[in-house]
Amino acid sequence: MEDGTPCQDRTAYLNRAGIQVLCLADGAGSAARSELGAQALVEEGSKLLADSFRSIVTRDDGAQIKVEIVQRLLRRVERVAKRRRLVVRDLAATFLGVAVSDDQFIAAHIGDGVIGYVKDGEMKVISGPENDEFANQTTFVTSESAATNMRLLRGSLVGVSGFVLMSDGPASVLFDHRSKTLAPACRKVVDLVSSAGNFSVPSYRYQLRRLLDTKIRDSTKDDCSLAIFGRVPPVGEAVA
Repeated sequence: MEDGTPCQDRTAYLNRAGIQVLCLADGAGSAARSELGAQALVEEGSKLLADSFRSIVTRDDGAQIKVEIVQRLLRRVERVAKRRRLVVRDLAATFLGVAVSDDQFIAAHIGDGVIGYVKDGEMKVISGPENDEFANQTTFVTSESAATNMRLLRGSLVGVSGFVLMSDGPASVLFDHRSKTLAPACRKVVDLVSSAGNFSVPSYRYQLRRLLDTKIRDSTKDDCSLAIFGRVPPVGEAVA
């Protein structure tokens, strides 16, 4: 960041055996090395959702799945803390993850931030911030209530053209807490990525950066991370 403090947000993407995973973690500002925790969570979360995708979409014991997800994430955080000679709470961070394969998706969310998707041409919120009523209060993966407060969603990809995950920095600008809706700019970002094909093309990267700079950067002093899935629907699947 401009004041010299480390960015505590982290993102990761994984494509394995036909399963694509996108994760975002936001380190707690009050935790000494939360950027390390955030990095550990997006790495482990990506592997976890890829490894367990087929199982998660078919099981009907959602509460137990949440416990297992949190336990695996915590084990990774504990290993990092031990190696760095830190305590687990020094690595506190939120976690957001989306995994897709074939015609199904999984979304997992602990803490603040927002997960949304474009379905049938409309931008919709899948999971809003946990701290919707009280600012600066949320659950972290390291919290005792992480599994209880975790949101786990499973659904169909029919009509879905993309997902957006964001930390609380951009959410403060792009998410309306009263109406529980995301700003139109979110759909523009998803549409841009969906239409890009090869996002390494400089013109697409420029358009995305310009959109983020004009809509977000000057409106918040918090870390600002967006993770975006753009999806080209299969032939024959109607999307507005």
